[in-house]
Amino acid sequence: MRRLVKDVLIPLAVAVALAFVIQAAVAKPYEIPTESMVPTIRAGDRIVANRLIYRFREVERGDIVVFDPPPSAALTCGDPEGDVPFVKRVVGVAGDVVAVRSDGVTLVNGEPFDVPRALRPDYSMAFPRVPAGRLLVLGDNRPGSCDSHQWRNADGRNDPFVSAASVIGQAEVTYWPAGRLGFLD
Repeated sequence: MRRLVKDVLIPLAVAVALAFVIQAAVAKPYEIPTESMVPTIRAGDRIVANRLIYRFREVERGDIVVFDPPPSAALTCGDPEGDVPFVKRVVGVAGDVVAVRSDGVTLVNGEPFDVPRALRPDYSMAFPRVPAGRLLVLGDNRPGSCDSHQWRNADGRNDPFVSAASVIGQAEVTYWPAGRLGFLD
């Protein structure tokens, strides 16, 4: 019995504890429930979010982030998946002025911001300047994403920003299905 505890149970307990610590502090897996990031990430894909990266650097334009959605997201789009984090691409950081044109061009501070595989939007919108501590996020599936272009607060006013503090981590890799294994860009 002593040998079983020493050779099996203790290593197993250590492995489980390490798995919990790594998931809580370093990397966390997520299953994507919607098509909002198609073609970059598809519904049913499983990704890993790096939970440490933003302790060493700020969120940057172009990052794909996992975050807790703002209340305006639930008010506008509903919350069919329960308390599930969102995954979107950061298009605007503090101080940026973002505009989306229906011809497919997204402008940040008057310059084109190109996401090569992003689907062409079916809307045009000019956003207010991104405030300090906030982010503007859009799905790569521009016409089919519950994101900054749709979010409204309780009185119907546009509320397009996400708190930078609500960011859980950066989506780094798709690990399932195996045929889609790869780093995200």
